Amino acid sequence: MQDEVTYICDACGEEIVIPVDPAGGKTQKYTEDCPVCCNPSVIHVDWDEDEPRAWAEAEQDRF
Repeated sequence: MQDEVTYICDACGEEIVIPVDPAGGKTQKYTEDCPVCCNPSVIHVDWDEDEPRAWAEAEQDRF
């Protein structure tokens, strides 16, 4: 089972590696600042059997 997964920061485009914990449930969502550009993103983690998948979206509109 994987204990890390990557996502692409919605603000700067960097690939970010994060730890994942299946004990948090099959669908997880939380806010985290990008370690590169410091912009907040909503991180989504979904578990498909034993494989996690993660993606990010901006926490708020940037307009």
